[in-house]
Amino acid sequence: MTDTTAAPARSRMLSFAIGVAGGFLGLLPWLLTGLRLPLQNLWATATMPDEMPLALLPVSQYYATQIFALLLLGGVFAGLAVHIVGSRRALAAWPAALGVMLLHVIAIVQSFAVVGAGLRDGSDSTVYLVGLLGGAVASALCAQLGFLMTSRRSVGVAAFGVALAAAPFATWASTLIVAFTGEVFPPAFLPEFVRWLPGVVVGAALIWCGVRPFWRLVVWAVSLLALWIMPALFTAIMYSLGSRVMLGDFPEMLAASVQLFPMVLAEVRMPVIAAAVIGVVGTVVRVLVQRSRAEAHASPAVADESARAGVPH
Repeated sequence: MTDTTAAPARSRMLSFAIGVAGGFLGLLPWLLTGLRLPLQNLWATATMPDEMPLALLPVSQYYATQIFALLLLGGVFAGLAVHIVGSRRALAAWPAALGVMLLHVIAIVQSFAVVGAGLRDGSDSTVYLVGLLGGAVASALCAQLGFLMTSRRSVGVAAFGVALAAAPFATWASTLIVAFTGEVFPPAFLPEFVRWLPGVVVGAALIWCGVRPFWRLVVWAVSLLALWIMPALFTAIMYSLGSRVMLGDFPEMLAASVQLFPMVLAEVRMPVIAAAVIGVVGTVVRVLVQRSRAEAHASPAVADESARAGVPH
């Protein structure tokens, strides 16, 4: 095999490895907990928590947002890695996307096979399993979208992908912290950490995005809007999923979420303001630093040109 054919092959293998590593990193918070499946309301036999089978995903309606975050962030992490590595060398993105997808397919198939084998027979178990499976598949597709955005060469598109993943990233980070501290005694700072972390991430993404060309201001607007809506949406969804009384009554679950959503929306404005402030201040500082560096580089060149022309300075 010649060098000209070996190089693209190595590039594809590197990209595939990045995708697998990104997907693995996304699942890491759950892997660190020991992979013990959460207790199931519809389990066929009485089982202690330590005796539940192992699963690569925490399949449970109470862990719906965690499943979404674990899968989505795998695609985002892999996309960012491809974006960074691809800026330094030629790197195809599709093998990394394939690596993420392969890992997610394995995790979903293994987890739902375990849950399906342990649930009691009945239509309620079927609805439960199919509903969560549909959510997991949708999350894996969102991971591919997140990868597609963050792996793009365009900084504006990549930054937008990071901003959209800010709220799930807070869930992912809190799951990682709880993996070390345990669910019984989580750290006291965790609620405030989860509240403010998305604003910090979005603010950093906006600084990275910048404001030129003009269309990037649209990224700013949509990113801040998403930061306002997504935490409220997650809270409303988890409220209905977490209620055993409403579980399975989809019209009632939808009505409860719709009723709660505007109330939560009114309470999550401060992180949005913080993100905007971080973005504006950080962008101004970035522009000033870039301008200062440009002037510093230009000064020796001007002095050298003056010297060659015999102009005193």
